[in-house]
Amino acid sequence: MSEIRVCHVGFNFFPGQGLTVFYEFARHQARQGVDVSVIAPGRPDEPEFEIVEGVQVNRVLLNSIGRFSLDRAHFLAKASRILRNQEYDLIHVYAFVGAGLLRLSNRKLKARWLYDCQTAAIKPPLLALQNSLIRIESYGYESVTALSEGIRDRVFGTKRRVDAIVPLGADFDHFAPRSAGVELQRKFTIAPSDVVLCYCGTLDHNRRMEKLIDAFALVAARFSHAKLLVLGDGSALSELKQQARDLGLTQRIIFAGFIPYKAIPDHLALADIALAFISMDACFEYQPPTKTVEYLAQGLPVIATNTSGNRSFVSHGVNGILCNDTPAAFGQAIIDLLQSPHQIGRLAAHARVSVTAFNWESIVREKVIPHYRRLLT
Repeated sequence: MSEIRVCHVGFNFFPGQGLTVFYEFARHQARQGVDVSVIAPGRPDEPEFEIVEGVQVNRVLLNSIGRFSLDRAHFLAKASRILRNQEYDLIHVYAFVGAGLLRLSNRKLKARWLYDCQTAAIKPPLLALQNSLIRIESYGYESVTALSEGIRDRVFGTKRRVDAIVPLGADFDHFAPRSAGVELQRKFTIAPSDVVLCYCGTLDHNRRMEKLIDAFALVAARFSHAKLLVLGDGSALSELKQQARDLGLTQRIIFAGFIPYKAIPDHLALADIALAFISMDACFEYQPPTKTVEYLAQGLPVIATNTSGNRSFVSHGVNGILCNDTPAAFGQAIIDLLQSPHQIGRLAAHARVSVTAFNWESIVREKVIPHYRRLLT
């Protein structure tokens, strides 16, 4: 594979949260002998070029990568210049607003172009219009892939051929069972007798995380030694902290804020049970959550809302518990599991082995690289 030169383009930091696949595909391809480059936004304090785990990383330094960031036009212009100054066999673009313009403005390049759709529209307003835009931007690309059948059907329907479904995965070397670190226990005032529930993910308003806080309030009323560790940041963070204050749970709910990708496993090691809370709204139904497979890879039992995306990884009663997203239902699921230590151990014993097929290394070797070969033939 060393003769193949691939450039990955995504409107997300590298490495960074929110588009884990961008980082994982690139570095695992480099490990497997592909000549890999990346074009990504960069934070002001990051180098414009460096080699990360064998990946040649070109960064366009930006102030923001938000939905309405005006820096997006600058990113597209700079990314186009980088593409024109290098020779690639394949350009792998992770769908983002502007991806169609990137392809259109570089139509004379000899490389083959792959459009990778990792999500349907999930942030209001005008979700249907956003999905239409994702589909329209895919035209001009030689190949289209999607994360799941549900996302394929929701975004593309019958109006656009999708060549392959490439599932989400986890880095099994990074997310592996480990003991809790004493320093982090001290930092968050977690005692050996505490039972720690952990949520990791975005805390934006559309995620409806206030339901999880209300669910934990029911748990806290029953178990004085239960604590909730929340890893992540987002637009709703300040309101969630206020909700915890209003409920009198500021000593029981730990908001750790943004945690770098490399530090997440050490924080998950503090947990006894992981929470894959996904609001059961139509826009999230078919989105397989990265957090869920990473929890399981780390050997944690999972309580998950009963979405199609979560069911990609969680088998009820085998490696986790599936339930509704109401505070009453989710809270009761936690209470029931805390009352059964034997079941916690049984679910944990099955967690990692249950998702071995979703190892990034295997996904890249068995699905992504073979698709590249077909596209370049």
